[in-house]
Amino acid sequence: MKPYVKINFACSLDGRIASRGGKAFKFSDDDDLARVHRMRSESDIILVGRNTINLDDPKLVVNEKYHKSEYIPDAAIMDSNLTVNYKARVFTYPRKVVIFCGSGAKDEKIPGNLRSKIVLRRSETPRPDSGFVLRELGKMGYSKIMIEGGKSVITSFISEGNWDEISIFYSPVMMGEEGIPMFGVAEYPIELGTPEVSKLGKGFLVRIKKGL
Repeated sequence: MKPYVKINFACSLDGRIASRGGKAFKFSDDDDLARVHRMRSESDIILVGRNTINLDDPKLVVNEKYHKSEYIPDAAIMDSNLTVNYKARVFTYPRKVVIFCGSGAKDEKIPGNLRSKIVLRRSETPRPDSGFVLRELGKMGYSKIMIEGGKSVITSFISEGNWDEISIFYSPVMMGEEGIPMFGVAEYPIELGTPEVSKLGKGFLVRIKKGL
């Protein structure tokens, strides 16, 4: 069965998700973080791209400061060439980490102590696409997927129609040309559906459900 996909990210009012050069910027306030960590607690697995791991080093767990839960969701990384930082914090928790790589990726650099934790899924193409990722996760029994970035991963899933819900928190800040836009190269425009807009903390939340 096809997994249910929730895409979630935060950005500036002008649609930027980070500073250029990879410098992290905290867009979410405590109210939004409570929502995000609740979503994590309801997900089977959290998916991000290699750049998100290498630049931001997220834990991809539920922080009890924002949501009380001892649950640790599995993690997934889209990494065409297997150049992720294996010392990243995502690998330090007792869970599976599924890595989706391309056909030519070399796995010799995967540390021996992580080989029992990492589940490698190799695409027949140089770059794994969103359809391949969903098929493989479905085969593995995952039914609720949360996607948190970065730009290439979000663009891939949305442009290829492999999503069910999109949640975007807009922070009251402008990044201008120094910021990285939330979406990458795709065939635009992309029709998404009717958004629900609500005030949340110091910003506002836009939610779109596919087909509505």
